[in-house]
Amino acid sequence: MSGELLADVRARLGVLDVREAEPDADRQALEKLATWAACFSPHVAPWAGPVHGLTFDIEGCAHLFGGEERMVRHMDERLSRFGLTARIAIASTIGAAQALCRFGTRESVVAAGKEAEALSRLPVAALRISERQAASLIRLGLKRIADVAHLPRAPLAQRFGADFVERLDQAFGRLPEPFSPLVAPVAYRALAMLAEPIMAQDHVLDLTRRLAQDLMPTLMRNGKGARTLRLTLYRVDGEIKETVVNLAAASRDVVHIVNLFSLKLDALAEEYDAGFGFEAARLDALECETLPVGQATLAVERQADNLPFLIDRLGSRLGLENIVRLKLNDTHIPEHAVAYAPALDRSDWSGQDDLLRPLLILPCAEPAEVTALMPDGPPRRFRWRGVSYGVALSEGPERIRPEWWRRQQRPRTRDYYTVEDEAGHRFWLYREMMEEGDDHPRWFMHGVFA
Repeated sequence: MSGELLADVRARLGVLDVREAEPDADRQALEKLATWAACFSPHVAPWAGPVHGLTFDIEGCAHLFGGEERMVRHMDERLSRFGLTARIAIASTIGAAQALCRFGTRESVVAAGKEAEALSRLPVAALRISERQAASLIRLGLKRIADVAHLPRAPLAQRFGADFVERLDQAFGRLPEPFSPLVAPVAYRALAMLAEPIMAQDHVLDLTRRLAQDLMPTLMRNGKGARTLRLTLYRVDGEIKETVVNLAAASRDVVHIVNLFSLKLDALAEEYDAGFGFEAARLDALECETLPVGQATLAVERQADNLPFLIDRLGSRLGLENIVRLKLNDTHIPEHAVAYAPALDRSDWSGQDDLLRPLLILPCAEPAEVTALMPDGPPRRFRWRGVSYGVALSEGPERIRPEWWRRQQRPRTRDYYTVEDEAGHRFWLYREMMEEGDDHPRWFMHGVFA
């Protein structure tokens, strides 16, 4: 019994294997088992105390295994493969389930409304009370739950504590009991239990496709699209493999999602270990966004609509944290108009500037020698970096004035021209507006088109 001296126990038993307690290791092992047990129910919580165990919320899950009895047998078989001997009970309250699990038969299934009958024959220690409370009850002849079930609550609380009455009423469903699963609930998920384990990556992708097809109708019905998806594979030996993909834009495209998982699994080929095979899989939509059904059209798909797909494919190979894009700033000064932002940030993808800008804008505008027919006319010939260019075509000017609310050194108005030389190369030049004391206008090269 807990609390006895080690010497007394050795004297009574003769042979005793003694090991140091490892509470942290026990807690980690129990949490790992709870994570694995999510293949039976998405809501699993470990509980500790004199004994360790797991609490499941199986509402809406038992039919996936053919009923509660078959679910219990299936769970017992799976745990037996890991070398674990389990006691399993199903009841409509957490208190009743734990009481039957510890003090009832090895496998117990109690129908709703039959808790009182099932608990009546169990000892009072089954109510998850302290050893001191249980000993006090037994000294008074209250040995079984049936002996205290119908007694007035006020004297019981005064004599044995309010927590005893609370545990008693929770077991019979008269008081609610909080339940906090180890993993936060996910609104959209699909689960598959396999008759035979699978090992090949192609089979895993086929299973992922099937799970995605099961998941998408629910998302479509609620007007949602997935932004983050997690595929969890359960190995026969109890190990769990998780793969997460992030999408640049909400999507319900099954083919695109499966392709992303394929790319991710290819990138993790060295770490991919199916062991003796996977016997279950789960697909969770961890993050979703509103995605209404779009109108079908005969028009050619806009190129901008393909940008999220490109980001997804690049991110699957290189990592989304390494994919950035240019984000528009609230300014019309070219060198300050854009900044780098994560590719997943789509907060300002709409309303992009329609003005034509060079693919390459120089970090600092470079001086250029320009010949024009008139001081304020377009360039006819220019020299930049020691090379002379003849202008065949020109467009402009586009006048950009300095921001008067910002303090700058010698702010000047700029007149920008897009010019094409005789060889077909395009450049972006600007002329600073002349001020008093200037002999001739100053020209600068600011960008080069592809």
